[in-house]
Amino acid sequence: MKFRIKQKNFLPHQQKWWNLENRYKLLIGGYGSGKTYIGALRSIYLSYINSPIPVMYVSPSYKMAKRTIIITLKEILNRAGIDYTHNKTDHEFRIHNWDGLIWVGSGDDPDSLRGPNIAAAGIDEPFIQKREVFDQMIARVRHPEASQSEIFLTGTPEELNWGHSLATSEDIDIGVVVGSTLENIHLPDEYKESLLAAYSQEQIDAYVYGKFVNLTQGRVYKEFDREKHVRHRGDLDGWDIGIGQDYNVDAMTSIIFRYNKNEIHIFDEIRLKNSGTYDMAELLHEKYPGARVYPDATGSARRSSASQSDHDIMRQHGFPLLCERSNPPVRDTVNAVNKAFRDGKITMENCPNLITDMERNVWRNGDIDKRDAELTHAGDCLRYSVNYLMPIIQQQIRYQTW
Repeated sequence: MKFRIKQKNFLPHQQKWWNLENRYKLLIGGYGSGKTYIGALRSIYLSYINSPIPVMYVSPSYKMAKRTIIITLKEILNRAGIDYTHNKTDHEFRIHNWDGLIWVGSGDDPDSLRGPNIAAAGIDEPFIQKREVFDQMIARVRHPEASQSEIFLTGTPEELNWGHSLATSEDIDIGVVVGSTLENIHLPDEYKESLLAAYSQEQIDAYVYGKFVNLTQGRVYKEFDREKHVRHRGDLDGWDIGIGQDYNVDAMTSIIFRYNKNEIHIFDEIRLKNSGTYDMAELLHEKYPGARVYPDATGSARRSSASQSDHDIMRQHGFPLLCERSNPPVRDTVNAVNKAFRDGKITMENCPNLITDMERNVWRNGDIDKRDAELTHAGDCLRYSVNYLMPIIQQQIRYQTW
């Protein structure tokens, strides 16, 4: 079987990137600019021309891979009528038409990427992955019988990390192409407009135009302003009560708020030191029985204070829990909180620990700095709650490219 690519269906930046002759190819783009799709297509193509030598495609985690590159690989293969087997245990795609093999890797543990030589490799979202992932691929992409050896990278810039150094390096054979979300003619105008409305100008530069902006430096909650957001509200009749919950033995933390469809007002917080989930559940049951709880999703498995999970203890005290099966990426929840502050949808009073978090939480190595045990817990409660009630929704747009 011949696997032919119809480049006439590519977006201009996709075509320019596809035809780069460099050993290293980097496509930087905003959300919805077709990065993951063209990367998945590239990995299939490389498995075709290099068969039976394996190709590796690395996602930041297997959890993320299931939502992005795996579903995209399946979509392309199915639409093209290609016969393949997806081994979920070994995280591999075996393509029977040409004896091709694509290994899906996880960058959250770079040492797990060690192994035999391969023909080529792709790295999805390298700007939120460790430099060691790239180094591991350099070490492995050296099979002597490969027809075309290369390492390609596709992602949205998050910070001025090793990815920025790579893109601007003059010491390595790398080709760089930048693609804007707005250039994607397959996206509906409403989607593009929603992105421009959802983010600050700094975020638009990164998430829409694909520019390098350091979004992970300085204060985490940049949009919080004590003068604007800390005030009393007396117009909350009929608003529901909600609880944001962070499970920690020290300190077990809750924030309590009233909310309607468009606003949240935090009016109380509770911190219990040297205690457990059972103690917090008892206290919350006395003060706010039956309120909806927006918890840390890991509470379904974690046991802070008993043989039962944190979630089980809360449910036994009559609290309905609202959360996803796993916590979303930290950057997504932070973006949701900052947007809500910017839009004037969050106010607060009587919560000094939460206010301290809003003013003092900072970034460190691409994540929220948690070295101070007194910080971040109340902020985490707010992130869980706001991201569930007011998420920034990202649509996944699919289109045919061959």
